[in-house]
Amino acid sequence: MSIKTTATLLSLATLSLAASFACDRDERCQPGPGKICTYLGSGEAGLGDDGLDREDTHLYLPQDLTFAGDGLAYVLDWNNHRIITVEPDDTVKQVVGTGELGDAPDGDALRTNLNHPTHLSNSPDGKLIISAWHNSKIIEFDPKAGTLTTICGNGMRSYGGDGGPAKDAILDLPVATAFDAAGNMYITDQANQRIRKVGVDKVIDTFVGTGMAGFSGDEGPAAAAQIKLPGGQSAPPAGRLAIDGAGTIFLADSGNNRIRKIDPSGVITTYAGNGDPTFGGDGGPALKASLSRPSDIDLDPAGNLYIADTDNSCVRKVDTKGVITTVAGQCGNPGYGGDGGRAAAALLDRPYGIELEDNLLYIADTHNHRIRVVGLE
Repeated sequence: MSIKTTATLLSLATLSLAASFACDRDERCQPGPGKICTYLGSGEAGLGDDGLDREDTHLYLPQDLTFAGDGLAYVLDWNNHRIITVEPDDTVKQVVGTGELGDAPDGDALRTNLNHPTHLSNSPDGKLIISAWHNSKIIEFDPKAGTLTTICGNGMRSYGGDGGPAKDAILDLPVATAFDAAGNMYITDQANQRIRKVGVDKVIDTFVGTGMAGFSGDEGPAAAAQIKLPGGQSAPPAGRLAIDGAGTIFLADSGNNRIRKIDPSGVITTYAGNGDPTFGGDGGPALKASLSRPSDIDLDPAGNLYIADTDNSCVRKVDTKGVITTVAGQCGNPGYGGDGGRAAAALLDRPYGIELEDNLLYIADTHNHRIRVVGLE
């Protein structure tokens, strides 16, 4: 979901997970290669209290997990309108939001009420960037100071502001952000059917999309292409981004049931998915495979692309040769089960978010109200 900004976080992140594969409290649940277990969440929808063990805390439709520069896992507890961390002692701490819905004013992060935030990314200067989805804002969170500052969006739900300061721009369901190596920020402006770009000069412009939902433009300039993301008040989150080291942008074009790619020259193509909202194609070319409302993507250091194939209730992988396979979940068979066993035999229920960290795949198993974790082979 985001470019990693530090290498030092890896040892700290591993500390919080250090154990062999088991699922009792004396020997923490840690997946071996190709295995899955629950990392966070009781499975019961609710608002968990601070200080609970991570396996006992309640979540409510979690959307995302990101490791930050302090080595902690930050989890976006979507329907509780908050962000929590998993502390080194495996307890949970609320760091952003009160658990109540609100207008996301700047200031003390623990006094601010958010409205269904959807995504977290790491900025080049060590801050966490919150996509405050229904607030129509992009907000910077300073973990050291515990404060929030709006950096893009005036809180209105419409479209406007291209060519001007990002803080004055108008967004509509900004669902995700990602940074390139130069420090430019890209925003999936979901209901506006665009990817917006905020340069290091803090000026915003449209980078991808005409503003009209549809599918067109492959092999041409991305700004003239159409993408298709759910809009409206009841739309589900969709359309997250990933950027590789060469500056290639990958987009989960959720409504088109495809993954699109924008190369550094600004040309857009389809990378995976034939547009058919079903399941199929494992073992063959990703371009001929069927995806069903993919919502999130991430890249491993080797360039393999992982896809949260949300309505298929599984996670899939496109290797560097363009071949697609399933790595977690039984595609087309939603449910809950399989902890301690093979990830590809487990059951997930509409996963919306994925994150790769230290050869582990974290899955926001959204409708199971859990974060699951898979050891990569």
